[in-house]
Amino acid sequence: MVRQLAEVTLKSGETLQCLLVEEPEARWAQDIRELLVHKSAHVHWHIDRCVAGPLDDLETRFYLGVLDGRAVGNIMTVEHGGIGILGHVFTRPEQRRKGIASHIMAGQMADFRARGGRALTLGTGFDSPPYWIYHSFGFRSNFPGSGAMVYWSQPDREADLWRAAPTGSVALRWDHWPLLNLLCHQPDGDVMRHAARRVWGQRNFEGDYVDYKRALDAADSGLAARVLENEAGLVVGWASVEDDPIWREQAALLDLFAHPAAWDAASDLLDALPLPAKPIFAYADADSPKNDLLRAHGFAQQAAWPDWLTVSGQQTGVNCWLLRR
Repeated sequence: MVRQLAEVTLKSGETLQCLLVEEPEARWAQDIRELLVHKSAHVHWHIDRCVAGPLDDLETRFYLGVLDGRAVGNIMTVEHGGIGILGHVFTRPEQRRKGIASHIMAGQMADFRARGGRALTLGTGFDSPPYWIYHSFGFRSNFPGSGAMVYWSQPDREADLWRAAPTGSVALRWDHWPLLNLLCHQPDGDVMRHAARRVWGQRNFEGDYVDYKRALDAADSGLAARVLENEAGLVVGWASVEDDPIWREQAALLDLFAHPAAWDAASDLLDALPLPAKPIFAYADADSPKNDLLRAHGFAQQAAWPDWLTVSGQQTGVNCWLLRR
């Protein structure tokens, strides 16, 4: 579906059409591929997949700036349940300094709010020109000096959404992409969030998710993943197991992360995860509820490393656990 959001006059005097293209048909798919040709392979894998057909319940939208019938600027969002990621912001080099990105952004944000959108995450360079454009539209850094940013349409409701009752664990799907990224962005809870994918502290898991999903979907995948959902439609827990990056097929690495409000349900999340018949390592913040959960599931502590992990200038102790199978 293609819908015109606005028609505006640029600084150059040219007329720009701002279009919304949902899961692009062939007419616009090629323009989008050419516009984003500089992007990495996983970006084009997602674009090709969404052009071919639905990706579970994930909603992919491309907001295009069009001059004389040709796409010259883009913003993409992926969304589910009013939670989204904003990315792939790009204007052709020869068309820059005309205000194209700001006009597309204005159309995108207006459309997001009109549809009842709740939250958007993005990653950019802190204090860069794009950072201040996003800031002008209501995005804020996760923490001082961070280019990982979040927009909440109703900031006063955020805490209540995280505290909603968990509803159970499910296999990871495409539509969990923006929800899991929001969980990685939020400030509360463990620093050691996912050792295998180097998610330490608050950070963007936008592009990494696509590589992660690609590994999960591979025919020979040794990766299994589950997420914990709540009544507000958020992902509040994440567990996965895969070959250990160090020991490879000789041992596995278990990762488990939950929002502090959801730790009471995290045991069910771990119970639902199929564990391989090999030794399984796991790591936890020294003061995390995860330590008790691992012990209750048969893991034995192997080491305690005080002040082991430094993230954003803060040092965190890390415990190493092992389940022999």
